[in-house]
Amino acid sequence: MRIIEWNCQGAFRLKNKEILDLRPDILIVPECEQEEKLQFGRLTPQPNDFLWYGDTGKKGIAIFSYSNYKFRLLKEFNSNFRYIVPLEVTDGTNSFLLFAIWAMDNKQNPLSRYIGQVWNAINYYQKSLQENSILIGDFNSNQIWDEKERVGNHTDVVNFLKLHNIESLYHKQYKEEHGKESRKTFFMYRKIERPYHIDYVFASKEIIKNGFNLKLEASEKWIDKSDHVPIVLDIQPFESKIISKNTYEGIASRHLNNLTDFTKSKFEQKIYESVILAKILDEEPEDKNKITKLINDIEILKQIDKLIIQLQKNET
Repeated sequence: MRIIEWNCQGAFRLKNKEILDLRPDILIVPECEQEEKLQFGRLTPQPNDFLWYGDTGKKGIAIFSYSNYKFRLLKEFNSNFRYIVPLEVTDGTNSFLLFAIWAMDNKQNPLSRYIGQVWNAINYYQKSLQENSILIGDFNSNQIWDEKERVGNHTDVVNFLKLHNIESLYHKQYKEEHGKESRKTFFMYRKIERPYHIDYVFASKEIIKNGFNLKLEASEKWIDKSDHVPIVLDIQPFESKIISKNTYEGIASRHLNNLTDFTKSKFEQKIYESVILAKILDEEPEDKNKITKLINDIEILKQIDKLIIQLQKNET
């Protein structure tokens, strides 16, 4: 399987030939316009499956399948984390989780911008990370910026993922440390003399163990099209099936069962209401307002639980 990530810096419909010449099975494109502007079959070759997410039609993150792999957006998807999109990828026999990432600004909460968005997301999705997972995209981050104030910095993200047996494939392959990358993925203002390494692929140990090869395309070929170069990942076929149920009841159970006994006892009614709402959502046509309420209520309960744990630690 070949997975390619490329931040196209907009107007993908006008510059997709070269990236598709690399023959991706799955293609992740941050800063891509929405489907209407892509004009499949005319300006953009028709994919076998496609998903796009963004706040406006101008730029979002797009995921294309030019193979027999299909996508299913996880019902657990939380749009508060811009733009980190969790998908189940399956060919009908095998399946794994793909987190397509374009780490964005957060004007409402500057501490949660860029890598802070990734930090919040992986904490939210941590139960799902137990499945075979690939996290790939433009993280807009590097360890060299760790001193900037964030809810979680680059090193925090790397260490958290490692606890879940997920590691950066670039650093595994080239045996380099974070913050000391010799190969770069981003060239500010398209200037070769202003290079940074801010695009990454993280993968679960089973995927790593099965074999992979990661390549960064040469900047000279791509600098006229974008300030980023493509990341080309080839992974060996592997057997994998998603175990977690992609249901709202399953989501509620994964998150709420992990609360402390104290929180469960104090907020028993609220937890019960959330479980009932999740069951309703599984049985009825999806209602975006109800989905948002369920996700937000679960997050509030989790935040309360964290505060209670912290207060209990302070008392001791």
